[in-house]
Amino acid sequence: MLKDYSRAVANLRLFLTITLSIFFIIISSTSNLEAKSAKKKSWPYRSALLIEADTGQILKSFQPRIRVIPASLVKMMTLLITLEQIKTKSVNIKDIVTTSRKASRIGGQQVYLRQGEKFSLEDLLKAVAISSANDAAYAVAEHIAGDSDIFVEMMNTRAKQLGMTDTSYVNVHGLPPGRRLPPNMTSARDMAIIARELLKYPITKRWGKTKHTPFRNGKFTLTNTNRLVGKFRGLDGLKTGSYRKAGYSIVATAKRGDLRLIAVVMSSSHPRRRFKEGRRLLAWGFANYSWYKGKEPGSERAFSVKVKRGQKNKIYLKSTQKFRKLVKRGQARLISVRKEIPTSIPAPIHEGQKVGRLIYELQGKKMGEVQLAATESVDRLSFFQTFIRLQ
Repeated sequence: MLKDYSRAVANLRLFLTITLSIFFIIISSTSNLEAKSAKKKSWPYRSALLIEADTGQILKSFQPRIRVIPASLVKMMTLLITLEQIKTKSVNIKDIVTTSRKASRIGGQQVYLRQGEKFSLEDLLKAVAISSANDAAYAVAEHIAGDSDIFVEMMNTRAKQLGMTDTSYVNVHGLPPGRRLPPNMTSARDMAIIARELLKYPITKRWGKTKHTPFRNGKFTLTNTNRLVGKFRGLDGLKTGSYRKAGYSIVATAKRGDLRLIAVVMSSSHPRRRFKEGRRLLAWGFANYSWYKGKEPGSERAFSVKVKRGQKNKIYLKSTQKFRKLVKRGQARLISVRKEIPTSIPAPIHEGQKVGRLIYELQGKKMGEVQLAATESVDRLSFFQTFIRLQ
């Protein structure tokens, strides 16, 4: 009897030991999985943003307003100001630029300009846009403003005009400043703003998709710093930037069909990481969004309204503008169009007069509206015409 009792107690202890061991193993495994999951959720960059280029609609973002060091992304403003100066004919893209001593001594990524060497402004802009050449950026700034410090003032003024409130520039190329000097600063949001401006100039897209091009009469080859060129369908820009403290950044843009996206990745930890994340953002955007398009402007005889005391009994209305909205794929079928048109309007009516509107809604939430206007003018009936009509 005593032996049976002892054996039962021993079995109970063994059971409890095994059960507790399994319990602690499960707890430990769960903790490890949670730790791994937390690691997986850590972001590979300090900030990122994905927008639609035409409207600026934000599709995805992570800390878009955090201020970071842009490194060579600074050159986007150098390019923008120069292209704007060319547009206003303050300078000519065929101008000959003579390399100064200061420009020839700029380090980092460069095309090894020599003091006194002459290039067209266009060739130097290519070196800036494609190869991110610091010496070329400095030479361009001197040609535009006469002095790089004055050009920096122009950069900061333009940034304010564009609403780039997170941005401050200290030089024209993005290199680390001297000791005790603050670095250039910006945000993913501000880089998206300037990218949209640059895309207004077709030449930037031509440079942006150029993988290699000759320089210095073929003695030197410019190689695009954007490794996504030729490796992502529709990609045609825009700029990369990096140095140790700044991390690795990219502003990438691509167009497929009638949809253009801009992806910004700031301060990633590895040079390859920025390209991987930039590609991922663009691919996600193209896979998940498409344009919803309403009735084309000028669509006639779709809507009509009765006319009181007019030479005609009714007139047709047309939409005055094109309605389109970027929506997630599959949402187009959930969009409804509600019309607000009066049952009648009194004459006289003028062609183009606003008469009603179309309201576009996604699951009951207003997306936007389009005005409806008269397609023709209708004069008011005279007293005699009114009398005749009443007979």
